[in-house]
Amino acid sequence: MFPPSPVPSPSSPPAPGSSRPLGALAGVAAGLALVGAVVGHWHPAPPLPVLGALPAFLLEGHDGGPVSLETLRGRPFVADFIFTTCAGLCPAMTARMAQLQKRLPPGVAMVSFTVDPEHDTPQALSRYAQAFGAGPSWRFVTGSREALYRLATQGFKLAALEIPKDQQEPGSDGPFLHSSKFVLVDGVGRIRGYYDSEDSQALERLVSDAAGCEGAS
Repeated sequence: MFPPSPVPSPSSPPAPGSSRPLGALAGVAAGLALVGAVVGHWHPAPPLPVLGALPAFLLEGHDGGPVSLETLRGRPFVADFIFTTCAGLCPAMTARMAQLQKRLPPGVAMVSFTVDPEHDTPQALSRYAQAFGAGPSWRFVTGSREALYRLATQGFKLAALEIPKDQQEPGSDGPFLHSSKFVLVDGVGRIRGYYDSEDSQALERLVSDAAGCEGAS
């Protein structure tokens, strides 16, 4: 309950010519002017740029179900490219995706595509997903090498290739070269941002951008 308002004593009426009512009005006017100034200088964030559009694709999720542009349509998603036998970069990227999973709005999905489909079967990806605590909104995806590499290079505009054995360096992450960027895609399959997975400020921006992306709840 709010406390009762104090009742002014009838024995102490305001002195004639008192300036308190005028002072109160002046205070209100000053407050309204300040609010107007703030509102006048506020501008909504500009829309995210459209950096490309994904082509149609049909791949397989770690749960055995289909993953396509149509099954993803209607909600934004964050994508990356990894492979499960990667020694260093991929586990770090996937750990950061696991952190993002806790911070992204509920309407935003996550999709991790493999660049090593021969090894990364749905069963292998399912074990990898479980190891990183992937929830139902995070899919790990495999398919044919041709389809995955075409989607990576022509759709997402990211590097993805297998390094020939005679060019592989000892101690490297593995025989595959792929981008370390995260990609934000809107609910109709348009690319809206690229984010360095090793840059904490970029990841903060990704969380913010994803919240305002078309199709997010």
